[in-house]
Amino acid sequence: MLLMDKLAVVTGGSSGIGFAAAERFTSEGARVVISGRNAEKLEHAAQKLGANALPVIADASSAADMHRLYETAVGHFQCNVDVVVANAGISRQTPVRDTPLEQFSEVLAINVGGVYATVREALPFLARPASIVLVASLAASQGTKHFSAYCASKAAVVSLAKSFAAEFVDLDIRVNSISPGVANTPIFDSLGMSEAQLLEWARVIPMKRPADPVEIATAILFLASEASRYMTGADLAVDGGMSGISPF
Repeated sequence: MLLMDKLAVVTGGSSGIGFAAAERFTSEGARVVISGRNAEKLEHAAQKLGANALPVIADASSAADMHRLYETAVGHFQCNVDVVVANAGISRQTPVRDTPLEQFSEVLAINVGGVYATVREALPFLARPASIVLVASLAASQGTKHFSAYCASKAAVVSLAKSFAAEFVDLDIRVNSISPGVANTPIFDSLGMSEAQLLEWARVIPMKRPADPVEIATAILFLASEASRYMTGADLAVDGGMSGISPF
């Protein structure tokens, strides 16, 4: 098993890619702490994950919450953290003409500031070696109409992964990012998108379908485990070919 007896912390772990990663980790022998802001969803997710999962209510954009998250994880399982997956984030439509600075800043505070807090507060609690995976997006490298804040935030996440990797390489801490393309997750519900609209997006994907969250989770498992032990500062595209193949 790739993560036998390892301790992993997954932010935004109650649904979507975060939950799929936590589920994949437990199937590989890990003990997993999942965090999020919705207590009911977290508890439900933890019950599905089983005895080796611990839910902790925490806001990823709060340094105090993140510090408490790691203290709780280490205290409960009595070991240091081997893997961190910084997955918590939001998506908002932010058309430039209609979006005040405050709404733009909210997306960056959670998607960028939250990643920074998640990584910074983890440092005193990490094992050696350790692996950190930042969840970015294909949006990091593509401009998308009405999503300037989201695209900018995910580009920043890719950049942070490289800078963190450079800073921590001598500490035996690897940092990589993963850039999913269109995936069938609840984030599309928050955007008010129907399944028909999601399938319309899928028409331009070379593989002609959105990703299942499990497919993204399997790639996260690779980056989290010793299988990728010679990788740091890399961004892994898991996007059905969107970043590398023309759909035409």
